[in-house]
Amino acid sequence: MKKSGNKKSAVVLFVFLLLNIYNYGQNNNRDASLDPLSYGVVMDDPAMKNVIVKKDITYLEDNKGSLNLDMYLPPQLKPNEKRPAIIFLNAIGENPGQRKVKTWGIYSTWPKLMAAKGYIGISMETDGSRIQESIHGLFNFLDKNGSTYNIDKDKLGVYAASANVTQSVNYLMSDKAYSGIRAAVLYYGDASGGPFRKDLPVLFVISEGDVARNGYNNLWNAVLKNNAPWTIKMGTGMPHAFDAYSDNDDARKIIKETIAFWKDQLDPVPAPSFPHSKMRDVFGLLRINTPKALELLKSIVQGHPNEINTLSFYGDLLGQSGKPDEAESVYQKILALEPKNTHALIKMAALFYAKDKAADAEKYVSDAVNTGNMTFNSYGDLAFALLVAGRDKEAAMYYEKAVALQPNGHDYYNLGCAYAKYGDKDRAFAALDKSLEYGYASKQLYENDTDLISLRSDERFKALLKKIK
Repeated sequence: MKKSGNKKSAVVLFVFLLLNIYNYGQNNNRDASLDPLSYGVVMDDPAMKNVIVKKDITYLEDNKGSLNLDMYLPPQLKPNEKRPAIIFLNAIGENPGQRKVKTWGIYSTWPKLMAAKGYIGISMETDGSRIQESIHGLFNFLDKNGSTYNIDKDKLGVYAASANVTQSVNYLMSDKAYSGIRAAVLYYGDASGGPFRKDLPVLFVISEGDVARNGYNNLWNAVLKNNAPWTIKMGTGMPHAFDAYSDNDDARKIIKETIAFWKDQLDPVPAPSFPHSKMRDVFGLLRINTPKALELLKSIVQGHPNEINTLSFYGDLLGQSGKPDEAESVYQKILALEPKNTHALIKMAALFYAKDKAADAEKYVSDAVNTGNMTFNSYGDLAFALLVAGRDKEAAMYYEKAVALQPNGHDYYNLGCAYAKYGDKDRAFAALDKSLEYGYASKQLYENDTDLISLRSDERFKALLKKIK
């Protein structure tokens, strides 16, 4: 919390210094180069000269006063055409007697640049005494009146920078945030609190000038904790407010990436020419939502009940998901279609070993051997299933058959694990030595695999680790 407070204070101090330098320049009639607020975004576009600007559109009016926005419209915008809009959030409010934030160089050129790129740019006034209410008011206005101004209110992007970031994030991450906001860009500010939404893509750009004083560990940890769709970019060599004060190609590249980010999130995604594949969806879901993958795979099987490969995949996934009875039913169906299917016979053997029905299991193994299609992989698959099920002696027996057919480091390693689990240390070390001989050498694996716990106090284990480079 202390780091976050320091970061916030540094950002606010930066804005305060800018305003004081601005006042000094104005009060002493210095030239415009001394006005830090006059500097716009360090990228331009020839089309900016043709952008149409509508100033001082009132978006919120009540007994507390009125607030206005400036709107930047793309050249050659058709009367009924709808475009995405980028809102440049003011979350610090106005200072009495000073120029409004929407007239600052950065807040007048950024929206103009985005209008030149085909979007509608919006810059806003905010009442500093009611910042959240002001931001809500802006999006309420766009929801009711956006169509009048050619705005696609369901495709909005936002930008917040420096001291504007904290209050903007408070709004964006709340359950009251406007649903049409599809992408947020945050520049060199404080957003370390969280929680962060999983449905709002964010580009967060850090300037090296800020990192020198403050860390961003809290931010990164919050992003990971929430599985939030954030892209965090380090602005190497960039000062605070680099988009206004770094007139160089490195800064312009970051601005290009920012524009591309909005484009990727707001523009239509081209439809593919190939048909949709449910099986592709299954593969995508396997590691993130296995129950949903199983449900989808079941529907595929129902539509193609005699496809052996699909059935095999389904049976395997059921077994891995702790559903042995359902898996057995699938393998029985495969064997009804193809009695000599080696894979199904091996899987049935593993299921019956797990049921402590060794005689039935060995019958399935014998049938598999009689197919003439048993390979070292077949024995290895059976052995691995038994090793996971705690049938360590049977696992060792089948791993021995696997390495007899084709010696390899992976199977020798698992053979060593099987021996270690049931206490045959001599054979375990012999198998692990062979594993190293065949190149299966991961010191981290050997040190952390719980299957090898019984070996770790043995001097031979230390000698084994020394062989791994």
